[in-house]
Amino acid sequence: MAVKPKKTNEKPVIAKVAFDLDSFLESQNINSEPKDKELSWVPLSKAWHDALKLPGFPRGYLSLVRGYSNTGKSTAFYEAIAGCQKIGDLAVVIETEGNWNTEHAKQVGVKFKEVVNEETGEITEKPDGFILIRNKDLYNMYKNYNHQDSKMMTKPTRGEPVIEDVSLFISEMLQKQEDGIVTNNMCFLWDSIGTLNCYKSACSNTSNNMWNAGAMGCFQAIVNFKIPSSRSMDSEYTNTMICVQKIWLDNMNGTVVKHKGGEFMFFNSRIIVHIGGILTHGTKKLTAVALGQDFQFGTEAKIRCEKNHVTGIERNGTIASTPHGYVNPSELDAYKKEKRQFIHDALNVSYDEEISFQEVEGRLEGDDIRE
Repeated sequence: MAVKPKKTNEKPVIAKVAFDLDSFLESQNINSEPKDKELSWVPLSKAWHDALKLPGFPRGYLSLVRGYSNTGKSTAFYEAIAGCQKIGDLAVVIETEGNWNTEHAKQVGVKFKEVVNEETGEITEKPDGFILIRNKDLYNMYKNYNHQDSKMMTKPTRGEPVIEDVSLFISEMLQKQEDGIVTNNMCFLWDSIGTLNCYKSACSNTSNNMWNAGAMGCFQAIVNFKIPSSRSMDSEYTNTMICVQKIWLDNMNGTVVKHKGGEFMFFNSRIIVHIGGILTHGTKKLTAVALGQDFQFGTEAKIRCEKNHVTGIERNGTIASTPHGYVNPSELDAYKKEKRQFIHDALNVSYDEEISFQEVEGRLEGDDIRE
């Protein structure tokens, strides 16, 4: 009778090999020591720097400008376009608010070029070194696109541009850059979040806020991979995204700031600048008086860096938004003197007409609650 081997709990001895971390990382194509480019900025005006001690918007990041209506948010939008032109970045402007103003843009410093029609001799102005996309452009490009199945159809799938169109357009522009068709750094500027329905809302002829907010997830790869990865030293180009967003107060759950169009960009932005107050607009109207009537020519507002995951500096101050861009409130007298002819022309009065300036009191104090 064969003798059964005795059972034992001992495990066979296996020779251990030292773990070579460097070899493992190399075999997995993992760069454990990523190197980013030196921090650079899309420059804004001196007044922006005076108030926040920030040169402008950081390149290679997502930034957000938020606040109530008529607090001066769009001035940052125009200044950023002009800033891109100064440093040679291609500003890709997506204007879905419906408030684009070419004259205001030119006064702030955005450059346009004259184009002559050889047949008629008519002279028109075109964007100089930037792309302007508006609602009609988005709709014409993507009206046949089915975002549910991610394919182009032969006829329109809805009757309006949608949130997903913006994401698709940005993705296609980034792909054109990768393919060598676009050979510039790009800065995508969107004014503003919350102005479009999502594809599902548009197809159902409704405007469902929950659907619209949920659809913002279509930007996930753009803001968390495609934009930030361009900061890497091995990336040929540096791309940036700047968004404008209105706010509202949720008084049902305390006094909580909510963002029109959802919270997606708020949570994913690396720099957030809040213009105006929280409980109120937090602004003062800057007015000129001529012929016995008041004319508003600007707005003074509080401004603060609400979030800064780039340099860590969060500062607040005040800033004046004028037809020519931001002005330090302490330098308004010099601005009025310099632009007196412009103000006379805007008010349609002769230069000899007496004009006085005043500030209409607003709520610049007491709005310092946080979410």
